[in-house]
Formats: sequence, structure tokens, C-alpha cells
Amino acid sequence: MPDTKHTANPIFNHIDAKLNDLARQLGTTVATNGGGQTVDGIKVPEDKLEMRRIVWIDGSIGKAIINAPNFESRNIDTPHWDFANLAWLIGEKSTEQGIPFWKKNLLKNVKFENIESSIDQLLKKSLENLTAIKKSDLGYDGEQEEN
Repeated sequence: MPDTKHTANPIFNHIDAKLNDLARQLGTTVATNGGGQTVDGIKVPEDKLEMRRIVWIDGSIGKAIINAPNFESRNIDTPHWDFANLAWLIGEKSTEQGIPFWKKNLLKNVKFENIESSIDQLLKKSLENLTAIKKSDLGYDGEQEEN
């Protein structure tokens, strides 16, 4: 079941079916809400935090495809968006460095239309990235940008 805490945002109308299909193939659902984001130390209102996340566990590695607002421009009314892949080690105790992870931004700080127009390629690339990820790829400085 999708997370229904928020009402459906029409911006996602053209990609939700594809995200839901992929989530079903992976044995999971699409989460639609987020939390904890701040701009200049002020919490962003929950109604501005709708996003899309597909999260699943593959052995000892958690994996996620995340389509979330990017508030670097500090404009919460018309944010740009990020499309990222994330992997982390399951069952590890957090240390002062955190939990070993890997992140790849496929798109960062773009208009939503960029994601919408390339959703098929983004999902294909996400599956390729996350299928290939190994424990040895996880670290404490795991962020990578797509070339």
C-alpha cells in the first residue's frame, strides 16, 4: 500500500504508475511522504515534503530510489528536484561516522519536467546501479554524481 499521509500531488500523475509497477516487481510499495528537511534551520511544512521513495532490502543491503524536492534554492513553493539511488548496510550499529552507505545522484536540482521526461531511463539506470552495488562499495563518504 502506498503511504497515504499526504493527498496525491498532481505533479506525480505521469510517473506514479511506473513507480508503483517497479515497486511491485521489487516486492515493496512507494512511500510518498518525507520528513526532517529544513531551510535555514526552519522545518519545511509537511505539505511541502511530498516525494516518492521505493525502498527494499537485498540481503544485507538496504536500497532506495528517491525522487525528492531539493530546497537548496530555499524556494519551498516551487522547489527543484533530485533523483537519487541510495544503498546502506543493514544491521550495522551507527558509529560517529554513521552507517556505511553509497549514494548516486542521477539528477540534482532540476525541474520536475526533467525527471518526468526521462523516468524510464532513470528507473532503468537505478536498477542497474542498485543491482550492481556490493558491500565493498559502501563507505562513509559514499556520494557520487552521475556523469
